[in-house]
Amino acid sequence: MKIKDVIARALRFIGRTDLINALAADGELTSEGAEKIETLLYCVNAVEDELARYYFPLKYCERFNSDTGEYFIDNFLHNPVKILSVESSGKKVKYTVFPKYIKCDEKSVKVFYEYSPYKKPIDGDSEYDGVTVCERLIAAGAASEYFLLEGSVKDAELWESRYRWEIELAGKKISPERRSVPPRRWV
Repeated sequence: MKIKDVIARALRFIGRTDLINALAADGELTSEGAEKIETLLYCVNAVEDELARYYFPLKYCERFNSDTGEYFIDNFLHNPVKILSVESSGKKVKYTVFPKYIKCDEKSVKVFYEYSPYKKPIDGDSEYDGVTVCERLIAAGAASEYFLLEGSVKDAELWESRYRWEIELAGKKISPERRSVPPRRWV
């Protein structure tokens, strides 16, 4: 799923369909139009981060080797939010998480973790594949954030309720233990 497509849908939601063609064709935008799209890009990145942290975690597994047993967070492909487990030779091992690294007594490990996505450029790809977390869900959250930033509280509340509904709908596609919807955390 492309970030540009999510922004195009969010533009429809906020009533700025006039900017969609310029966005799709990389056309000339007025400074006001470019600002709207830049604001929506910020909102899409914020929503994707919120979804990954609180609703639909992104999981990854990486292999590491270290003579000291210290595995630095800077060397991870993604930005870990929660370490799920550490394995060596197919068995879970004890580990300690420090601010800058993970320490365990093994020289070769697989680390399973949840991560938060990095900020995407407008031509980037979403971390989500569009199956459980779809374009419409992210765009509804972005529209809510956008209206909140613009000071339009009624519109923000409307899109927040639609965003919540989309989260609940998507939650029905996943396992029962992940179906609760925690309260919204405002950035």
